[in-house]
Amino acid sequence: MSYRAERTPVKIDLERLVEEALKLTWDEENQITRSQVAIQNGGADDWDEGTGSRPGQAETQWDKLHPSLVGTWWETDFFPSLPWKVYRTRIMTMEGRKCYSIHKDDNPRLHIALKTTNQARFIFTKPPEIIHIPADGHVWWVDTRNEHTAINGSLESRIHLLMSLANTDVD
Repeated sequence: MSYRAERTPVKIDLERLVEEALKLTWDEENQITRSQVAIQNGGADDWDEGTGSRPGQAETQWDKLHPSLVGTWWETDFFPSLPWKVYRTRIMTMEGRKCYSIHKDDNPRLHIALKTTNQARFIFTKPPEIIHIPADGHVWWVDTRNEHTAINGSLESRIHLLMSLANTDVD
């Protein structure tokens, strides 16, 4: 097992998570409408607040549920089921045949793969390591403080739910 990515014992109802994520990222024709959607932000009615690259900014500033999601499954079931305090939760879609820049994050991340293929991978640079996170419903702890990128060598989209941690512990 890698020291950079670890499957936690926490498992989410993947079918329900995908259903709820689809409501936020797809239109009626099943077309992706956004590559990132902020589930947690600073409290604004803005689906983009806290998305994208934010080096040097404190993840903890994005700790409020998007106002449109108050009273929904996200507030009543999803977040209470997590044993961690999480920040900057967002849905990220990576189109097929794409790659992110090589970077380091300030905090480790929790990932839940909603849709993926065997061609979607994390690549860590030093020492080199390639990791695949399956869409198995488990929350995966990923130490993104190490230099890495994500690639999607498939023709299909890869969709993950990401959550930031303020601490550095796996548990």
